[in-house]
Amino acid sequence: MTHPKGGWLMRLNVRMMAVVFVAVALLAGVSAGQAAMMTRRVKLSPTPLAKNAGLQGATGFADVDVEKGSVKITVTLAAGTKLPMESVLEGWLVDAGRKGGPGMSHASDRDQKYGVAFGNQEFAALSRDIPYALSTGLLRLRAGSTRTYVGSFKIDNTLTPYNAVVVTLESDGNRGAYDPRPATPVLAGEIGK
Repeated sequence: MTHPKGGWLMRLNVRMMAVVFVAVALLAGVSAGQAAMMTRRVKLSPTPLAKNAGLQGATGFADVDVEKGSVKITVTLAAGTKLPMESVLEGWLVDAGRKGGPGMSHASDRDQKYGVAFGNQEFAALSRDIPYALSTGLLRLRAGSTRTYVGSFKIDNTLTPYNAVVVTLESDGNRGAYDPRPATPVLAGEIGK
């Protein structure tokens, strides 16, 4: 014969274990949700210049983890569309300049305590006026696809000052002594805060 208090104690232990299990499950869900919130999905839309290369039907998105410094870009061309001959797609993170660009500008001279950028006051001023673009590299055809281009980028820094993801069409193919600056922007999207 079991003691009546023993049955009550066992039921209490089972209930406490159930409450602990539910709490652990909720915490795991919250942690997963927070991790997903750190990665921002940026919708990439065609720019007016995309039409010049027949890419106005392209779509895309970028998954940006601002804190971890990583970006994954996916671009899908419309059915029947191809990149122009000798051209490649390149991804960029962009911070607006004082005179324009997507989002707000983070340009300042606070980081020039020991001398002006480029060692030249005029160049330093010009560089703060225009958007700053950081290449995330070339986008390559996804294995087995004829229309979807992908690229990944990781830097040992946060991406906090960047306002937008831009995809350019590099008509020089980024071969030889190519121009390392951004070419024609064909897709763009603002990184939400």
